[in-house]
Amino acid sequence: MKLGIIGNGRAAWAFASTWRRIGWPLTGIAKRGEPIAELVNSSDLILVAVTDRNIIEVTESIPETNAIIFHPSGALSALRGGFSLHPLKSLPPAGEPSDLEGTLLVFEGNHRDAAQSIATAAGARFAEISREAKIRYHAGAVFGSNYIAALLDIAEELIAIDSAREDIASLARSAIDNWAAHTDARRFTGPAARGDDDVMQRHVAALRDSPELAEIYRLLAARIVAAAK
Repeated sequence: MKLGIIGNGRAAWAFASTWRRIGWPLTGIAKRGEPIAELVNSSDLILVAVTDRNIIEVTESIPETNAIIFHPSGALSALRGGFSLHPLKSLPPAGEPSDLEGTLLVFEGNHRDAAQSIATAAGARFAEISREAKIRYHAGAVFGSNYIAALLDIAEELIAIDSAREDIASLARSAIDNWAAHTDARRFTGPAARGDDDVMQRHVAALRDSPELAEIYRLLAARIVAAAK
């Protein structure tokens, strides 16, 4: 299928890189605001890969076309009778190596066969969710990616050891590996999992100058204590 892309961010780069790898035709990549008539007329599929706040406006501006219009947003529903295909992956910045192989592509909307063909050709996995489930699903994806990065920023700030960034990343990877391997209480380690109230209270006391961090700590610790019972 011939693909035209509107946008030049992370998702545009990932889909374009994947399209080139699998040898499907890429009719062009247009930045938002650039002329798109030729791209629209020559494509079977049009990917609107702009920011979520601009997807509806850009999609509505596309001239009448026989091409299937889709977007990669995990938060927005399909538009103009097309579909959404969201990569459940933290995509690297545009320009860095990027590919959808092995990624779970989450579909919503119409033209399921076309979307599944993309996943199959890309060597990706495929899942389908309803329109109503999308925003809760996307909130979960934010917890699983962006908020992990934010928590690592906090960890780096509190650990405060020079040149320990990769060690902190390794710590997080080991926790993720443990979580992936176990669905019971063994997925947790640390004082909350052990019910060590004394250590947790000392942690909160050490964070007294950062009440927002202390509150984050208390909330997450309470969730682990409850889940580890």
